[in-house]
Amino acid sequence: MRIAAQILLLPVALPASALDYRVEVTPLSDASLQSAVEASSTLIELKDIPPEDLFSLQRRAESDLPRLEKALRSAGYYGGTVAIQVAGRDVEDPALLDEEVAPEGVLPVAIGIEPGKLFTLGAVEVRAARSDVVLPPGIGPQIKAGNPARAANILNERERLLNAILAQGYPFARVDLPPAVVDHATGTVTVAFDIDPGPQATMGPVTISGLTQVDPAFMQQRTAFRPGQMYSPAEIMALRDDLRSLDVFDSVKVTTAKELDANGQLPVAIEVTERKRRFIGFGANYSTNDGAGLKAYWGHRNLFGGAERLRLEAEVGGLGENDLTDTNFAVSAAFRKPDFIERDQDLLLNLSAIEENDDETFDKRAIGGSAGIERRLNEQMSVGALMDIEASQITEDGETDDFLLVGPRGTFRYDTTTDLLNPISGTRLVVSGFAYPQFLGSSQDVFGTSADLSAYWNMVGEGDVVLAGRLGLANVFGGDTADLPADRRLYAGGGGSVRGYEFRSISPLDADDEPLGGRSLVTGSIELRYRFLDNFGLVPFLDFGTVSDDVFYGFDEEVQFAAGLGFRYYTAIGPIRADIAVPLNPRDDDEFAAFYISIGQAF
Repeated sequence: MRIAAQILLLPVALPASALDYRVEVTPLSDASLQSAVEASSTLIELKDIPPEDLFSLQRRAESDLPRLEKALRSAGYYGGTVAIQVAGRDVEDPALLDEEVAPEGVLPVAIGIEPGKLFTLGAVEVRAARSDVVLPPGIGPQIKAGNPARAANILNERERLLNAILAQGYPFARVDLPPAVVDHATGTVTVAFDIDPGPQATMGPVTISGLTQVDPAFMQQRTAFRPGQMYSPAEIMALRDDLRSLDVFDSVKVTTAKELDANGQLPVAIEVTERKRRFIGFGANYSTNDGAGLKAYWGHRNLFGGAERLRLEAEVGGLGENDLTDTNFAVSAAFRKPDFIERDQDLLLNLSAIEENDDETFDKRAIGGSAGIERRLNEQMSVGALMDIEASQITEDGETDDFLLVGPRGTFRYDTTTDLLNPISGTRLVVSGFAYPQFLGSSQDVFGTSADLSAYWNMVGEGDVVLAGRLGLANVFGGDTADLPADRRLYAGGGGSVRGYEFRSISPLDADDEPLGGRSLVTGSIELRYRFLDNFGLVPFLDFGTVSDDVFYGFDEEVQFAAGLGFRYYTAIGPIRADIAVPLNPRDDDEFAAFYISIGQAF
């Protein structure tokens, strides 16, 4: 008992002082191998947490040996060796613990790596897991003999084979990877993939849980698969993304059964959590040229149970720039009904009323609306066809005229971006055209087309540095410029066009040197968006634009340029934008600079 007591008390009697150490790793010619080795080392990972004593340091170093050897094998170096020394002694040397080390000393730890040669793949087999298994067609290896025998390449090939089999309708497929055969004499590794595809299946019945306000009949129609449709992981993901796009669910979970039903089909279960049906929001903007603007809206995401969306909006502009009697007002209502008549086709209804006052160009009071359909061709493309009607009263140069415009409008959209307010990659293209002929009831013939293209290149990180560009084209015809309704003529300038210039100030001039508007327009922008410290950003930019009296993009008018610098503060709802822009070739009446504040990127 006395001896046992002494043994138990021994650790308590030792001084409890931590041992500092430094680690040196043999430099390797393969940079990726060097990184893998250092990332695998506990000695390096815990170097800022010194062990209590030499024994603990030895244990830490010993635990590194199999880790580092595994890192070598994973990188394809199956014949490599690892040696670790502490204070000049091998870590496995029993005499290491007899060393006396001064408490204030820093122990040197050396990790020696001899990787040897890089092994390559020998035979690569894709074979049936059992004799009764028939492999799906077209299933074969893409890695070949002679490729580096790196673990990541082999595991990626296993994942690729599994995905290829799943895509052919085998929901329970398995790809096993037996231990590789390493031949040190030839420096090769033989790899085999054992495949058990399991049964092939078609999509089965869909069950939905979690619905409270959304109509189950609408959901069944939205989620039904075609009879005999083959199982596909891509279809499952597309179904999940489609339901999320309805904007009525907080969460969507789609799972498949673990076995086929009696009909050989694969049941699908959808679990949803609905969002609040109603929403409200507010917005604001400001520019030194146009004053302040305020916006408020109210909306409903699920008006009749079929994900119908209604949005009511009111906006006021020109605050601080115009008298209250000359303030700009707009109210609008927009309704969207998904799956109108058939899947992926929406009904669109819009109503609006505006009062717009601009001393430099024209005043306008109008009420109008549109009705039509929008059809999604795929995830990136959609087309729309609508019928517009607008009754307006326009005052220009002291004369007031009434106009009625009626006619069709068509749109085409292509969008590969993933963020509406802060895109970091992808392309957006919107092309539209309208025709308001007299034979449909319009006061006069007015026709027009427009195209707006923007592109985004993610250059560094996840949106840390983004190069963005935009080009806009438009034209309008149906008579001479002065004969067209003033609100249908084309103008450039302002926060959404060419920053640094007043709203609608870029235009051919009339006899009084006031903007008249034109019949063709070209505008563009280029920005370098630099994000730092997570929430902050700087954006140098260049804008340009010109408006011509010619119908087809004549450049008889000078192209106006502006440059500036923007500041961004990134929030959960999008970036807050503050831009200052300076005209590069200002005209006599142009201000030295203009300042803008709003939410979202400029384009």
